Amino acid sequence: MSESTTKNEPTGIKSSGENDLASSGDKKRKLHVGLDLGTLQSCFITKLSKPSSDENTGTLIPTVVGYPEDGILSGILPGNSKMLHGDDAIANELHLRLVNPLSDGVVSDLEATQSFLKYLRSKVDPEYKREVLCVIGIPAVADADAKENLKKAAKGAFDGILFIPEPFLAALGMRDEDKLQDPEYRDPVSNSLFVDIGAGTTDFCIVQGYFPKPEDLLSIPFAGNEVDVLLDKAIREEYPEVEVPLSMIRKFKESYSYAGESESGARVKIPVGGKPRKIEIGKQVGESCNQLLQEVFESIKKVIAMASPQSVFSLLQNIILTGGGSRIRNIDQELQRLLADDGYEDPEVTISSREVKPFVAIGALKVAKAARDDQWVRL
Repeated sequence: MSESTTKNEPTGIKSSGENDLASSGDKKRKLHVGLDLGTLQSCFITKLSKPSSDENTGTLIPTVVGYPEDGILSGILPGNSKMLHGDDAIANELHLRLVNPLSDGVVSDLEATQSFLKYLRSKVDPEYKREVLCVIGIPAVADADAKENLKKAAKGAFDGILFIPEPFLAALGMRDEDKLQDPEYRDPVSNSLFVDIGAGTTDFCIVQGYFPKPEDLLSIPFAGNEVDVLLDKAIREEYPEVEVPLSMIRKFKESYSYAGESESGARVKIPVGGKPRKIEIGKQVGESCNQLLQEVFESIKKVIAMASPQSVFSLLQNIILTGGGSRIRNIDQELQRLLADDGYEDPEVTISSREVKPFVAIGALKVAKAARDDQWVRL
């Protein structure tokens, strides 16, 4: 791993009130940020509450930058802005060229990523009066170039950074420290296999109480975006006259996604020649999601083979799905069935949360509050 994840890794987790102020010799107060920098949507959090609290919602922002179309008239865009970000960009997409700064979880447009991260900085510290230290979740096997590009992008936005694999942060974010003394509580950080199904990548991580080593990690470029592409292709094959943007296909997937046996009943309204028409896409949605399920299943088998023999049986009973793809209906049950049918003993697959919970961002903030001054990569 890069210097940001190997140099004296933070090991203790402090309470939410600790480590918020700089030492007496510093001029600026410290502000810690946990950031889940996603391909399609990002989430940051600056305050920890009880795990069960609704306050741990974080701030969700679409990971997008909008540049005005050539020749745009004055007064069309708010404030005649030369660049818009997040929800503001989405709201004005008719007049913008939208750019996703990340692809498969890593920087694909350095300038856009720099602008987006500076925008995030302005959200957490509008007056630029704080020393902002940010832990950023990254794909499980992000290489040195990916980390270096993100480091360049973060310069000017944050004062210090740390990069930590997203599945590990998800485990840490799920952890309820108040229940660790409860013998019935299953600690997600103790011995588990986390599967983080995002938009650009699906990341796998064996979590066994320490920061993961390279051999504990696996990442595949097959995730939500690929399901969108497959669904788009399947709909076009079934209905050649249909021409809709991928953003609409994504909304169909999010509304009707499921895994398992083919279902019908997913009727959606689309424009054909400017006129409304309803089409049935249940079969196509299921086939697309099942391809993701199969990819996850094959990759889990590889990860299980990497686990130590003494841990594998209990590991199989603590497979946890997180990320947007975990909300595909029945994906946990179907994955568990595939594992059992393949001969694995008593596998147990669970969903981190049925609701949207910012576990990666929460875990990142826990790491940020535990890190010592000498562990930060200064920018």
